[in-house]
Amino acid sequence: MGIDLKNWMQNLPDGSDLLALNLCGTHDCVTQHIRLPHFFCCQDLTIYEQLLLGVRALDIRVRADGKCLTMVHGIFPAYNHSCHRANLMDMGDVLSQCYRFLDECPGEAVVFQFKNDNGKENEQCFDNLFYTYIKGKEPYWYLEDRVPTLGAARGKLVLIRRCKMEPKPDFTRHNTGIDFSTWVEQPEVIPTALPLCTGTADFIIQDRFKYKPKPRWAQVIRPFLEQRTAFGGQYVINYLSTAGGLKGPRRNAKYINAKFMDYPLKKGVYYGTTYVDFPSREQVLKIVETNFE
Repeated sequence: MGIDLKNWMQNLPDGSDLLALNLCGTHDCVTQHIRLPHFFCCQDLTIYEQLLLGVRALDIRVRADGKCLTMVHGIFPAYNHSCHRANLMDMGDVLSQCYRFLDECPGEAVVFQFKNDNGKENEQCFDNLFYTYIKGKEPYWYLEDRVPTLGAARGKLVLIRRCKMEPKPDFTRHNTGIDFSTWVEQPEVIPTALPLCTGTADFIIQDRFKYKPKPRWAQVIRPFLEQRTAFGGQYVINYLSTAGGLKGPRRNAKYINAKFMDYPLKKGVYYGTTYVDFPSREQVLKIVETNFE
């Protein structure tokens, strides 16, 4: 069948569990323009272009700057164009691209995984997201602390909050997103995926990002794919990215993405949300096709 990747969700049933679909996501999605690109650039496309490609999950990393949020990868800021301070990428730049896409494609939904990436706990990041960017734009957001149906999420960004927040009367389980604040980083070179329970849903997360690419595929990613079955209630997040070695994200992704393209995904098997560096149209399509008979 021919699949329009710009609008691939529009013909799926409203009652579909959003995160029980097989989604392609982008790891460190804002890093098209960043300093030291050999080590920190993970994407070739803008946010809008990624969404047009069929990506439906964004891995957003930020730091707080006053009441605003700057996009980052670790200690390095991301830029809209050339790496000049005047072009620093603000959360507003990301959201304008997301809103443009959702206005054009109201049948789609986008998972928005939000993380403070400045190396320490900073509740200010969520304060800024909530008060500076979400306030006044609530119709574009799904903010409940539970996984929505596709029908409830259409035309919206579905917030996954991968950071702490300061307790405030304004913040409730109905407006602060799916709570991933207990996410445990996975820097150890061991193949084990880790569970995460939000209180309303159970997840298994594979993000062993310190492997070199060959063992990353052979010892972690491929076995994790081989363990997948039909959806049984536990949601899956699977990262193909890795920071192991000195080759950098682009060369690492070239190897891992090629292995992934050779791996036979099966319809009826639940692979979850797969976060990728430098995805091709063919790779996104390979994932999306598993949602259709």
